[in-house]
Amino acid sequence: MALLKDQPISCLSEWMAYDSKLSILSEQETTSIDSKSRLAQNEIETQVISFLLRHSGSSDSAARQLTSKVTVTEALSRWHSMLSLALFYADLAALQNSSLHRDQSRYYEIKAEAAKEQLFDTGLGIVNLPIPKAPIPLVVSTPGANQERLLRGRIRFANSDGAVGAPSDEFLLDMTDGESISISVGSLPPDCSGWLLFLGETSEALFMATPAALSAATTLTITGSMPSPADPVLILDAQPADRFIRYSTELWR
Repeated sequence: MALLKDQPISCLSEWMAYDSKLSILSEQETTSIDSKSRLAQNEIETQVISFLLRHSGSSDSAARQLTSKVTVTEALSRWHSMLSLALFYADLAALQNSSLHRDQSRYYEIKAEAAKEQLFDTGLGIVNLPIPKAPIPLVVSTPGANQERLLRGRIRFANSDGAVGAPSDEFLLDMTDGESISISVGSLPPDCSGWLLFLGETSEALFMATPAALSAATTLTITGSMPSPADPVLILDAQPADRFIRYSTELWR
């Protein structure tokens, strides 16, 4: 699970699972599903803070800090997807005065409300020691005589217990002219002991290129043997929730 603060909660592939015509509509119309997704994210974060104030027993300041520990569960992702779609179709209905789009907006609005209720019924997932999504690392390319390759990469942070955070966005390692490439991260977040690198020729198959987490001070040079198809494949799941806060109750894992 990624963290709520990692952003975004859900993405186009998830929205299209509910509405396959979405990408075509978003390209044709002046309104953008991405902009509505950001609005939905802001609204959800506000409602999550309100929920935590009412049901976690925390002060205003503590409740806001607690949002950095909220994980993206299936129910939270569904709520964001439904709300993004509701806002998108509401904007289309207003622009085109379309009853069809108005009906679509209302449909997803009802679905969003149901997803929200399910989330707060089953519980808001909390991680005790959150590991944030990793940023794209510093990639330095210098002339060389290495194997000509074009790789894709992502990194993720890890702690001393082996827990990992959400992977970074994808970045390219262009060695098509035999360049030598090195990667570094500069610094680590609190409670993180190192970072892991995943490489591959396609976005769909990235393999772990570091057998163990590397320290912040480590600069990693890409070699011709990286990655090996025998290495572990990148799995997008990150930290599971350690506890759940629901209506006036905390459930511990």
